[in-house]
Amino acid sequence: MKSARMILNYWSKSKRAFILQIIYLSLSTIFSTIIPIFIGRMVGLLNPNLPSFNIIAFILYFSSILLCGLFTYIFNRVARLQGAEVSSRALYYLRDDISNAIYRQTFSYFDKTETGQLISRATSDIEETRQIFGMGLILGFQSILQISGIIIGFIAFSFDLSIILVSAIFISLLLSYYIAKKLKPIFLETRNSFGDLTTTIRENIVGAQVVRIFSTQIKESQKFKENNTRFYKASVNSVKYNSLYMPSTYIIIGVMTISSLFIGGIRFINGTMDLDTVVTLLSYIASLGFPLMMLGQIMLVYIQADAALTRVRDILDSNPEINDLPNASPISNLKGDIDFDNVCFEYTPDHRILKNITFKIPGGKKLAILGTTGSGKSTIINLIPRFYEVNEGTIRIDQKDIRNYLLTDLRKNIGIVSQETFLFNKTIAENIAYGKEDASKDEIIEVAKIADLHDFIINLPKGYDSIVGERGTRLSGGQKQRLSIARALLTQPKILILDDSTSSVDVETEYKIQQALTRIMKGITSIIITQRISTIRGVDYILILDRGRVVGFGTHNELIKSNVLYKQIYTTLYQKQKSKSRVGEGT
Repeated sequence: MKSARMILNYWSKSKRAFILQIIYLSLSTIFSTIIPIFIGRMVGLLNPNLPSFNIIAFILYFSSILLCGLFTYIFNRVARLQGAEVSSRALYYLRDDISNAIYRQTFSYFDKTETGQLISRATSDIEETRQIFGMGLILGFQSILQISGIIIGFIAFSFDLSIILVSAIFISLLLSYYIAKKLKPIFLETRNSFGDLTTTIRENIVGAQVVRIFSTQIKESQKFKENNTRFYKASVNSVKYNSLYMPSTYIIIGVMTISSLFIGGIRFINGTMDLDTVVTLLSYIASLGFPLMMLGQIMLVYIQADAALTRVRDILDSNPEINDLPNASPISNLKGDIDFDNVCFEYTPDHRILKNITFKIPGGKKLAILGTTGSGKSTIINLIPRFYEVNEGTIRIDQKDIRNYLLTDLRKNIGIVSQETFLFNKTIAENIAYGKEDASKDEIIEVAKIADLHDFIINLPKGYDSIVGERGTRLSGGQKQRLSIARALLTQPKILILDDSTSSVDVETEYKIQQALTRIMKGITSIIITQRISTIRGVDYILILDRGRVVGFGTHNELIKSNVLYKQIYTTLYQKQKSKSRVGEGT
C-alpha cells in the first residue's frame, strides 16, 4: 500500500492532466462498450427468419460502429497524451526528490551505503517505475472501466451468463494476484543484484589502477560474473512466472466463448434468445480479452514497480542525522575561537575514537595536530564543521555551541583542504570557484598564485579554461592539492583546516605555499595536520593525540622539553625529512 500511495501522490503532481485523462478514458470506454451492441444488432438483421433485410438500419448500425470507433480512438489518444504529461512529471518529481534526499544526507549515511546501490536506486530503479507511472495509469484505469462496462452489458442482456463472466474474471484476477505474489521477492532480488552489479562496475572503474597493480583482473571479473549470474537468474525466474498469465487468460477467454456460444446457441434454437443478443454477448467476450490481460499485466507491473519503489523509499525516508536545531542562528561575524570540552565520539557503538578531548584555540591562531595512526586526528577536524555529531561533550566556536549555528553558515565560514582531493570534470577556473561561483577572474588568479599554481596554469594551452579530467586525472597529485588549497582560500573562511594538504608537493613548493599562506592567514584560525617539520615549528599550538586521548598540548618549545611522545614524533619526522633532503641532494 505504501507504493500505491506513493504512485498516487506523484500522479497528483499533475492534477489537471490527471483529471482530464480520467475523463477522456471514461468517454473512450463508454464508446467502446457501445460497439458490441451495434455489432449484435447489425448481425441480427441478417436473421433469415426476418421478413426483409433492412438496409437502412444496417447502414445506420454500421455507421454507428465506425463513429463509436472513431470517438474511442480520439478520446483514447488524447488520454494518452495527457498520460504522457502525468507520467513524465511524476518521474521528474521522483528523480528530484531522490536527488534532494541524497544531497541532504550526512557523511555517516555514505559510510554505511554502497555508492553503486545509490546510483542504481537513483537511475535504474526509477526507470523501472516508468511503466506504472506511464501506461500503467492509462491501461489500468481503462481496463477497469472496460471490464465494468462489459459486466454491465452482460447483466443487461443475460443475468445468468453474467455470473459465469464475473466468475471467469475473478479467477483470472486471482491467478494474476498469485503470480504477482510469487514475483515480488524475485523482482526485489533483481533490483538488489543489479545494484551489486553496479557497485562492482564502479569499483573496477574507480579502482582501475589498484586492480592492475595487483593483477586481480581475473578475481574482479569473477566477482562481476557472480553478480551478473544473480541478476540473470532473477530475471529468468521473473519471466517464468510472468509467462504463466497470458496463456491462462486465453484459456479462460476460450472457455467463456465456448460456454456463451453453447448456452446462447441452445437458447436461440429454443427461441428464448435473439441472434443479435448472442452476437452481442460474444462480442463482449471478444473485447474482454485485452482489458483482462492488461489488468493482470498491470498488476505484475505494479509489483515490479513496488520492488523498485521499496528501494527508492529507503533513500527518501532516510532522515539526515545532523540537522539545524529549531533555535539555530545565522553567523554574522565570526572571530574563530575554538573550544573542545570533553568531546567523545564513536563511529560505531563498540569502537570509541575520541575520549574526553579538551583544548582551546584563540581566534586567529594556528594549531598543528600530531599523533600516531588512528589516534583521531582526522575525526577532530570532521567534527568542527559538523560532518558528524559528537556523542558527548561540546564543541564551541566563539563561546557558542556549534549546534546552535545554522549548518550552512557554519560550513561557509570553514575552509577545508583534504588529503584526498576531489576535482570535478570541469575547467581549472570552475574547480577553484566551486565554493564561490560568482568569483571574479582576478580573485581566482590571486588564490592560484598563493597556492603556487598560477605559473603552471598560464603555460597550459587553454590556461584557466583547461579541463582537469574526471577526478582531476590530468593533474599531478601536487597540482590537485594546490588547486584544492586555492579553492578553500577563495571562500575567505574564518577557520581554515589543512589535512596533510601539502603531502604531495616538494619541499620548495611547500615553502612557497607556506610563505603565501602566512601572509593571508593572519586573523584566520588554522588547524593543520602535517608531517612537515617546518610547518610544525610555525604554529602557535601543538595538540598531541594518542589512542583518542589528548596527551599533550602547548608550544613546540614546551612540548619538546616535557612530552615524550611529541619528542619521539618530532625526532622521527626530522630524521625522515633529513633523509629525503640527502636523497634530493644526491640526485
